[in-house]
Amino acid sequence: MKILENKFFQFLIFVLMIVVIFYFLTMINEKSQMDNNVITVTGNGEIYAKPDVGVIDISVKTEDKDVSKASDENNVKMSDITEMIKAQGVEEKDIKTSSYNINPVYQWEDKTGKRSLTGYEVTQSINVKIRDLSKVGTIIAQATEKGANSVGNLYFIIDNDEQLKDDAKKLAIEDAKKKAKELEKTLGVKMVRIVNFSDSTYNPVYSSYDYGYGTGMKLESSAISAPTISTGQNKITSTVVITYAIQ
Repeated sequence: MKILENKFFQFLIFVLMIVVIFYFLTMINEKSQMDNNVITVTGNGEIYAKPDVGVIDISVKTEDKDVSKASDENNVKMSDITEMIKAQGVEEKDIKTSSYNINPVYQWEDKTGKRSLTGYEVTQSINVKIRDLSKVGTIIAQATEKGANSVGNLYFIIDNDEQLKDDAKKLAIEDAKKKAKELEKTLGVKMVRIVNFSDSTYNPVYSSYDYGYGTGMKLESSAISAPTISTGQNKITSTVVITYAIQ
C-alpha cells in the first residue's frame, strides 16, 4: 500500500513539474512574441525664450622686444578693461581669464636663410558674462577704447533653463503619444506597454556678433561706436523616442 502511495505521489510531482515547465515555456514564448511586435515613435518639442545673459570674449595682444615690457603693458591694458567692465555692473565671478600666452616673434632673414628673434608677443583673453543686456554695446565700445585687440564671439544664453527643458520634453512626449494613437487607428493594433524610452534636449548657442580680428590687427578707439544689440530668442528642442509593445 505504501509502495502504491509513493508511486502515486511521485507521479503527481512529475505531472506538476510538466505543468510548471509548460507554463514557463508559454510565458517565455508570449514575451518573445510581444518583444518582437513593437512600434517605435519619435516626438519633438520646441520652446522659444528670450535669453538673459550675453557672453563675450575680449583679448589684448601686446608686442615688444622686451618680454617684461610686453607683459607689463598687456597687464595694464587688461586691468583697465576689467575695471571698466566691473564699473558697468558685471560681478567679478562673471569675468574669467580664458587664456594667457607669451610667444616669441621671429623674422626670417633672406640673406642668411635663418630666422632671428625680434621680440615677444603677450596675449591675454577673458570671457565675460553680461547679465544686464543693455550694457553689452557699451562694454564692446569701451573695451576697444582701452586697448582690446579682439572683441568677439558674442552669443546669448538662458542662465536657468532647466524648467524650459522640462517643458520642451513634455511637448515631445505629447507629440509621441499623439503619433502612437494615430498608428493604433491606422494599423488596427493596440499599444500594450512601453518597452523602451530615450530622450535628448538641445539648447543651441547662437553666435551673433564678432568684432575680433584673428590676424591680430589692432582695433582703433575710433573704429566703432557702441553697437545696438538685438538678442532675439533662443530655441530649446527636445526629442523623445518611445517603443511600444503591441498586440
